This record gives sequence, C-alpha cells and structure tokens, in this order.
Amino acid sequence: MTKLTSFLLSLEKVLARINASLVMVCGVVLFFFMFTVVSDVTGRYLFLKPVPGTLEVGESVLALVVFLGWAAVLARGDHIRVSILLDSLPPRWHAWLELLPLAVGFALIFPIAWYGLSFALESYKFKETGLTYGIPLYPGKIALFIGCTLFAIQFFVMFLGRLFIRLAGKIPAGSEKG
Repeated sequence: MTKLTSFLLSLEKVLARINASLVMVCGVVLFFFMFTVVSDVTGRYLFLKPVPGTLEVGESVLALVVFLGWAAVLARGDHIRVSILLDSLPPRWHAWLELLPLAVGFALIFPIAWYGLSFALESYKFKETGLTYGIPLYPGKIALFIGCTLFAIQFFVMFLGRLFIRLAGKIPAGSEKG
C-alpha cells in the first residue's frame, strides 16, 4: 500500500504542475482576449471598424478558460461547497461521505471526457470553422477534452487518496467537527 500511496503523491505533484501551467496559459490567453475586446470596442465606436471575429475567438477562449481550469479549482479546493448536512454529522461519517461527491464527479466527468475526444478529433479532422470569419472551432473542443480528462483524473486521484486515508483509520485535520 505504501508504493501505491507514493505513486498517488507523485501523481498529485505532476497534476499540480500541469494544472498550474494550464492556469498560466489560460491567464495569458484571457489577457490577449481582453486586449482584443478592447480593440474591438474602440474600433467599433471610434473608427467604425470593429475587429473581425472577436465573438468567435471569444467562444474558444471561454472554452479554454473554463475547461482547462476545472482540475486546478478542484485540486486547490476553491470550488463552492455546501456542507449543511455534513457539518451536523459525526467526524467518521463526515470523512466517509466526502468520498461520495468525488466518486459521483468522476462518474459524470469521465464519459464527457471520453466522448469529448471523438468530438474534438472529428472537429479537427473536418477543420471546423465559424460561419462568419472562418475562425477554427476545434481548439475549444480540444480544450473540452483535455480539461475534462484532467478533471476526471483529479477526481479519481483525490478519491483514491482519501479512500486510503479512511481505510488506514486516519481522519484528516479539519474533519474533527461534530
């Protein structure tokens, strides 16, 4: 069990690096998109010449930012938690019931990632573009696949890590409420 635990810890470190890199990429892409939107609005109202394709680029940028950031948000625990029921339970129940959302999250996201691969590959194969300016749509669909895959892996790794903690009889700090 120690080899598996050390493997999970090293996998979490690798995932943390990947997530941090993707969040940085999302930040840079979002910065350039904001510059494009400001240029579009300025061009539209001052020079009567908007930047063509800003809306289409925005669709792909939003897909990149949303999907590629999911795993990082889950890993850091920055997501919204409603814990009214869990806070009223004894610590042992609380510790075991925390596994449920991780298992359900994995069960819901994994099929999306699986089908997202064929969705992205088909879009790339046909070089799918927007109707107005011919801006490629497949980067957003590839981001859906990559983001959902990393999200599913993050759910699975967190589930296994917390399951091993529960099986070892250790309740993590912060679960002593109740």
